[in-house]
Amino acid sequence: MPIRYKGQPSVFSSPTTWLIIANVIVFLVMAVSGDFGDCSSLTCQLLAQENDLVFAGAYWQLFTSMFVHFGVLHILFNMFGLYFFGRINESTFSPPKFLAIYFGSGLLGNIMTLVLLPPSTLSGGASGAIFGLVGSYVAIERSTQRIGFALVYAVVIFVESSFLPGVNIFAHLFGLIGGFALGLIFISMRKPIGYSDGSTYTV
Repeated sequence: MPIRYKGQPSVFSSPTTWLIIANVIVFLVMAVSGDFGDCSSLTCQLLAQENDLVFAGAYWQLFTSMFVHFGVLHILFNMFGLYFFGRINESTFSPPKFLAIYFGSGLLGNIMTLVLLPPSTLSGGASGAIFGLVGSYVAIERSTQRIGFALVYAVVIFVESSFLPGVNIFAHLFGLIGGFALGLIFISMRKPIGYSDGSTYTV
């Protein structure tokens, strides 16, 4: 029987929309503070992930760094990816599960950044969380017999965006893995909620 997913939420009830708004607000606050991608503002220094500061007790940076972007191109590319893959995931997952995938993947990527990169490393951006949405997209397509296309698509995006100078490949890789794992878990929890010409499911 075909699986029919819930319709996408309206713009103002969309978690993707509110995540984009939050990212843009943080970016504008940094810009108004005189930060032009060099993390010179107090906002950036408090919110971006600096590994040695996290080890010293600034644990909130593992979360807040997902809203910090170093320059206009950085936030533009990330917000495009967030919108595209966010809307795909919203058509399958409820807002709580969507946010669990997003923040869970981002946190995993940031924790592995903490473990695998030097203490002096400074990092920020939503890309780890966004790659979580890419990973959960692969999990979605796995249940609809289009796993090959989705997997190739995810690999191409990963390769194109992860091997440029200054890119945190560990946040991308572990975000992708985390999103795929969480997507599989949530899809396996799907329960039928009604019938018409095919089963209707909720996630």
